[in-house]
Amino acid sequence: MQSQKNPKQVVVVGDVHGQFEPFVKILRHAGLIDEHNNWCGGHNRLVQMGDIFDRGPFSRKVDDLLDSIQKQARERQGEVVRLVGNHELEPLLSNFVISGFSKEEAKVMHDKLTRQVLDGDLKAAYAYKGFLFTHAGVTRKLYKIFQMQLDDANAGNIAALINLIFKESIKHEFFKHPIFNISISRKGPDRFGGIFWEDLEDLIASYPKSPLVQVVGHTQVDRIVLDRTANVIPVDVGMHRKLQYLVIDDEGAPKIVDVPEKAD
Repeated sequence: MQSQKNPKQVVVVGDVHGQFEPFVKILRHAGLIDEHNNWCGGHNRLVQMGDIFDRGPFSRKVDDLLDSIQKQARERQGEVVRLVGNHELEPLLSNFVISGFSKEEAKVMHDKLTRQVLDGDLKAAYAYKGFLFTHAGVTRKLYKIFQMQLDDANAGNIAALINLIFKESIKHEFFKHPIFNISISRKGPDRFGGIFWEDLEDLIASYPKSPLVQVVGHTQVDRIVLDRTANVIPVDVGMHRKLQYLVIDDEGAPKIVDVPEKAD
């Protein structure tokens, strides 16, 4: 297979939470899948920010669709980047309470998700054109830790380091790194949380301005706003109530896209 081309654009979609039909509408509107839900996005790229499970009724359908188009996109020099949210992390940690699955189904998902992490199909972080993508964001505390470990704490290097830490943690079932922290506001022991659990308000309060442009999900917002005051772009608009996504072109310029209510 030929090496992957640079994408014309990167389409960023926030938390899905089992909302299959709204998710399909967004992907079709973005020109990534056809009427049969097959990949038609060429060598463009989809970044899904995690939390596809729980709350909504069709978590498994969303997961199956992402499995399918991830494979199809790879064969056509495109890419589907799937990030792990806290609702995927919990089954990975064998905590099945918030997964929305029965105990038996959750165990199957645990094994499947583990295999996907080790195969590189599920990631904890991604970087593109200086943007850093994680489910809930890198706090100032975490950024300073990464600065001590890296000669250049840019988005690409931080994403690579996070993914290495994450994969090794899953492989060895050792989850003590600060990326897994849960903050006090989420009933954890730490003032600030890690990349799966940090709430947007606390993420922003930890800086007050991120040295990297961060794209995050996890905390639901009314709409996507390109506000560089904090250098954080939240994209979880609640797919059950609003269809909106982010596009980053090959020059690194972000754009917000609204999907019309009557879109196919």
